[in-house]
Amino acid sequence: MKKIKHSKFKNTGFLFELLTRQVTLEILNGSEEKSKTIIKEFYTKGTELSKELRLFNLLINEKYNTESKAEKFIDAILEAHTNINYTKLQKEKYNLVKSIKENFEINNFLASPVTNYKILASIHKLFEGNKNDILGVKDIFDSKLTIVEHISSNSQSTLKEKENKLVEDYRKQEKDLRLLTYKILVETFNKKYTNLNESQKGLLREYINNVTNTSKFNEYFESQLIETITSLHAMYKGMKDKITKIKLRETINVLKKQKIGKKITDDQVSALMMSYELVKEIKNVNGTKS
Repeated sequence: MKKIKHSKFKNTGFLFELLTRQVTLEILNGSEEKSKTIIKEFYTKGTELSKELRLFNLLINEKYNTESKAEKFIDAILEAHTNINYTKLQKEKYNLVKSIKENFEINNFLASPVTNYKILASIHKLFEGNKNDILGVKDIFDSKLTIVEHISSNSQSTLKEKENKLVEDYRKQEKDLRLLTYKILVETFNKKYTNLNESQKGLLREYINNVTNTSKFNEYFESQLIETITSLHAMYKGMKDKITKIKLRETINVLKKQKIGKKITDDQVSALMMSYELVKEIKNVNGTKS
């Protein structure tokens, strides 16, 4: 039997993930929103791509407490997938990839890391196998097993543990820092963050662009940390308002405790973002440019 080969160019969910990532970068860079235009054109309601993407999202997001329920759910999704016009879908994918190649350097576009790549690849293989019964049984079985594990109780427990840890981390932070963490890390794609100043945009831009290049981002983060602590010290010395002075001292102490390890954590990024926000507020109050 013919083995199923995973193709990034044919994976509806994978291409959508990369495009949404590009949307974030384009917003932060203030550049032409090419990705948003492509998404609107090819993933709009009624297209076969949008129908397949919906099935991708169901398999990624739905959770069941037993493997038997997960398997029945997968079977229902596969049945729904047979209603997609496969010929039309292939044509839409061809035109989507063509548009991506016309607007981006394709190797750089595909090189962006996607955290749920394994599950996206497994779903694609399962859908391909469902359309062509001469494809490898083992590939289909392995793909289905990966998806079952993802949406059944074991995966759900793992997800719950991660959520509990995240909640616990939030509790350890000050209220305003928790809010900022939530805004920056959960709602980054929202356009209301166009009001960020250049320092904040720069930090997020570097954070997104250098997900895999940790040493480069570490160097950038460390330089920004030193620069920000210096700026806060200068503000502290000339500050007369007691409450603001206390906030400055606390912020400086938090930043001084930051240790640059092998990987900068989300909490560290949030702490620096919060210090940028404080600097911006003080400059606005003093009537200086942020």
